[in-house]
Amino acid sequence: MAASLVSRYVVASLIVDGGPLQIDNIIINQNNWSKYQRVVLPRYISNGSVRTEKSRLKQLLMKSLKFGSMAFGVSLLAFGGYLLVFEDDDLVQKENKNIPFVIKIYERICFRIEFYHKLFTIPATNKLLPDSLPDYYDKPRYTLVLEITDLLVHPEWSYSTGWRFKKRPNVGYFLERVGKIFEVVVYTAENGYITSPILDEIDPKGWIQYRLSRQCTEFRNGQLVKNIERINRDLSKVIVIDWNTSWTQLHPYNTLIIPRWNGDDNDNSLIDLADFLKVVFANEERDAREILNEYKQYEDPIKAFRENQRILKKGTKDKEEKENEIINIEDNNKSWFSWIPWIY
Repeated sequence: MAASLVSRYVVASLIVDGGPLQIDNIIINQNNWSKYQRVVLPRYISNGSVRTEKSRLKQLLMKSLKFGSMAFGVSLLAFGGYLLVFEDDDLVQKENKNIPFVIKIYERICFRIEFYHKLFTIPATNKLLPDSLPDYYDKPRYTLVLEITDLLVHPEWSYSTGWRFKKRPNVGYFLERVGKIFEVVVYTAENGYITSPILDEIDPKGWIQYRLSRQCTEFRNGQLVKNIERINRDLSKVIVIDWNTSWTQLHPYNTLIIPRWNGDDNDNSLIDLADFLKVVFANEERDAREILNEYKQYEDPIKAFRENQRILKKGTKDKEEKENEIINIEDNNKSWFSWIPWIY
């Protein structure tokens, strides 16, 4: 039993030297075999031998993968080097023919590196939006630029559903109110294939006129940046609503920073934001940056606006009550002394 657990096959070798030898009715004659010839009979192979065979195959596979990876890497580097030094029409026209060949190769490599750097960090065009309508058309005075994530919707993730986007309360009301007054543009750091179906869902009436996604942003110092100059609008008439200061760092004077929405179902900030934009900008012709600068002193501009509106309404109500009291007193005086003219 112990022998069967240790091995599956028994390795046996027979050295033929001398007269005939019989093992299990098998006769081996010296005349038929040379001297000291090894005969390998059917044998058992131990578990250790099996593991050794698997280990050898594994090492062979790893070597094959290693050599294949090295060959692929060398081919990729060769192809990349070919693309870097490949002659470009624009580069050839600017190239000095009298410089040494090594300098030419260096300039071509620098040109290609700069080209691919711009390709991945700068939008392909300087005008992200078409030209605005001429002044004699009836058009909105201001352009309103909105972020979508944590301003209009909030991303949530769970094991059962994965990623979902929760619509902010009163988002339909907000888009309708501002869509009647402003040219509405969504400029987001999210990818277009994510935001497009979301905007179709929250804006079925099409109040949002233009959609700009991550492909329209710039990459500076390791951060995504929204360059408002590329939207092809007068910056004095552009209002940016966002919660992330790093995204709008190039144009802080055009930006109104508001608190980030965290998915609260009882939030009504969009109603206040719509009222704020309508009251402040509906009948104005001033520079939008001057107006926004007046509210930058507040941590929550919408809350400050709401408080100012409450104080204003209270003052108006007190004024109306005083005027009504004065009118009532005058009416009473007239009623008491209205008989005096009849004496004369």
